Amino acid sequence: MELDALADAIDRLADAPPQATADPESLLALESQLARLDAVVVRAAAYWAQLADPDGAEERDEERRAGRDVQLSESFGGTWLGRLTLDPISGSIVAAELERLEHELFDADWADARQRLGREPRTDDLTRAGGQRRADALVEMATRSRTMPSDGRRPAPLFSVLVGYETLRDRVSKLASGTVLAPGSLARWIDRADIERAVFAPGRRVEVSVRARLFTGATRRAIELRDRACTHPCCEEPAHSCEVDHVIPFASGGGTTQENGRLLCGFHNRLRNDGPPPAVVAT
Repeated sequence: MELDALADAIDRLADAPPQATADPESLLALESQLARLDAVVVRAAAYWAQLADPDGAEERDEERRAGRDVQLSESFGGTWLGRLTLDPISGSIVAAELERLEHELFDADWADARQRLGREPRTDDLTRAGGQRRADALVEMATRSRTMPSDGRRPAPLFSVLVGYETLRDRVSKLASGTVLAPGSLARWIDRADIERAVFAPGRRVEVSVRARLFTGATRRAIELRDRACTHPCCEEPAHSCEVDHVIPFASGGGTTQENGRLLCGFHNRLRNDGPPPAVVAT
C-alpha cells in the first residue's frame, strides 16, 4: 500500500547514518529516497482526498480538464510561439506519442552520426539538440495526422482494471506515470479505450486477460501491473521504460515466472552485475 511504502521510506531515512551527508554517493542515494518519498506522499494524499471527499475529487479532476488550453501564434518575425495546458489523460497521450517520435528521430540521428564519423558517436556529435528533436517530432505528429487514411485505426488508451485480493488492500486509480485520477475522469474515455482485466490473487500473483504483448506476453504484463515501476528503492522509472529481470538469475536455475521476475530500469539492471541485487520494493 502507498502508506506502507511511506512508512518504510521514513524508517529508511531515519536510519540513515550521519556520514551520508559527507559521502557524495550516499548523499545521492539519500536524495533519491527523498524524491521517492515525495512521490509517495503526493499519491497517498491524493487517495486520502478521494476517500474523504469523493465528490470534491471528481470536481477537481473536472476543473483540470476544463482548464485545457492551447495557444499557438505567429510572431512579427515569423517564428511560431505557443503554450500548452492539458489534463492528465490527454497530456499522457500527447507526451507518449511525442516521446515515441523523438526516440525515432534520436535513433536516426545516432545512425547518421555513426556513419558520418565511422565510430560510436557522443550526444554532442548529433546534428540536433534534444529540444530541436522534440520540435521536429511535433511537426512529424502533425504531418502524420494530415496523411493518415480516413479509415485508419485510431490508437486507444489502455485501462487496466485490477480485481480481487489487491483491490481490497490497495486503492489504485492512477496513470502509469503515477498521477492519481478520480475514477469518474475515466468515464469519457470508455468508448475509445481498450480494457484489460488483471485478477490479483493472494501472494501478489496476477492472471492477465489475453492481450498481444512482446517479450513474454501476459507474464511480462502481469509483472508490469504488479510492480508499476523500477523496483530499485531509489528509482521511479515507469514500467513502460523498464526491463523484466530474473531475481534469481536464469543461469543459476531461476525460473521465468511472475514470482521470480521484477521490473528494473536499464541502468539498475546493468548495475546489479557490479554488486548485490537491489531489494524488491512494492509500490
